[in-house]
Amino acid sequence: MICRKRFWLLCALLALNSTNALAVTINFSALLIRGTCSFSLDKSLLPLGYVARTQLKPATLIAVQPFTLWVRDCNLSIDGLLPVVSISGEGVLQGGKWLFRSGDSAAKNVGVMLVKSDVPPSYSEPEVKSGDTFPLAARGVNPVDQPLRFYAGMTCGADDTCAEAGLGLLTARVLFTLSFR
Repeated sequence: MICRKRFWLLCALLALNSTNALAVTINFSALLIRGTCSFSLDKSLLPLGYVARTQLKPATLIAVQPFTLWVRDCNLSIDGLLPVVSISGEGVLQGGKWLFRSGDSAAKNVGVMLVKSDVPPSYSEPEVKSGDTFPLAARGVNPVDQPLRFYAGMTCGADDTCAEAGLGLLTARVLFTLSFR
């Protein structure tokens, strides 16, 4: 910096400020933990068997099979948040019901209806939809080990879709995920 005699005091102050700038430091810390639950299914494949097209009737479930999702070893509660099992999977809304079915299924106009129940369900019961959640404990509480019982059955939905049910392999995939709301 070039300073003339008239402005030497101003130059000295500017030079002092540029070399002695004030700084403030903030430190962050966090403890990362596993914080999850172990999920397991009593079956990794749930075969619904061979179903003749003539067995498909409107508003009925065919080849209903139970399965259990086991929730174990939860080790995290988050204040104010609700631990839930989130359900997701590809499917269609058909005959007023959500049916899980993968896009690679050859059979048309049929799907798998999933119901959370401890007893075999009927078609009229509320179905599990992609995006549904089921609480595992109260808000801020660590979930205890527990079984969640579900039933899956094949259906064609309503009259108009049953008449057009196609032949071939039906596949459906459902994903269970721990989340907090």
